[in-house]
Amino acid sequence: MMITTGFAAYPTGNLCNADPAVRPLCSAIKPLIRGQRIAGPARTVKISPGQNGAIHRSVHRANPGEVLVVDGGASDRYGPFGDLLAEGCKAKGIAGAVFDCTIRDSADVEALGFQVFCRGFHPEATAKTDPGEIDIPVTVGGVCVSPGDIIVGDDDGVVAIPAQIAGEVLTKVAKVAVREEAIRARIIAGETTYDIFELAH
Repeated sequence: MMITTGFAAYPTGNLCNADPAVRPLCSAIKPLIRGQRIAGPARTVKISPGQNGAIHRSVHRANPGEVLVVDGGASDRYGPFGDLLAEGCKAKGIAGAVFDCTIRDSADVEALGFQVFCRGFHPEATAKTDPGEIDIPVTVGGVCVSPGDIIVGDDDGVVAIPAQIAGEVLTKVAKVAVREEAIRARIIAGETTYDIFELAH
């Protein structure tokens, strides 16, 4: 969990600059709550559109600090996640959730302070007749996410970091942040980015 805590200190843009293996999800997946960053290992779920049984099962098994990552087939219908599941996530200590589909009860979920990234909102009811799958590699926002991969989300979107290189990426992103602060100081002192980056004339 120490590595996960470290990632929470860095914006997704810095993480993308740190290593090409950091994979950004498509921009259609947006934050419900502005200004609230999440970071944690992925707890993965795959559902069919109109179903949500696997989400309930995954929340039941989840550990504190994990991020629920749901492959919903990029559906723009149905609300497989709402305020009751959000309450359940908060009670379990889940750090946040990422959905490649729509959700519902968005105002109530936001009022709970539970951060969700999703494709939008839709009120249509779901069933629990399809068990779906949990704790398997899934595809969300065009990116394959395996259980335990590090997920970081902020106002700019969501990135996934393969678990096996998480420590390496954390070391690299710390250097990116230091370098950016040095550049910022030079800008404040009067230099331009054109000169700092030594762009060709």
